[in-house]
Amino acid sequence: MTVLRNTAGDPAKQQQAIEALAKESDTPIEHVRELYEIEHARLNSQARVKTFVSVIATRLVRNTLHAERTNS
Repeated sequence: MTVLRNTAGDPAKQQQAIEALAKESDTPIEHVRELYEIEHARLNSQARVKTFVSVIATRLVRNTLHAERTNS
């Protein structure tokens, strides 16, 4: 039996995170994708251990979106 796993750099898993953040924050997916890609690239370039890059990027984007809502 073949077991499919999402790795930290899996585009499908990243897309799921982006869609969830967009829905949760009622923000256009394009804006969320842009923020996520920036954070993910920044973290990935600095991380020695890549396992939690997606999780941390998601958290940082969520914080950014929350700050944008509060400041508008």
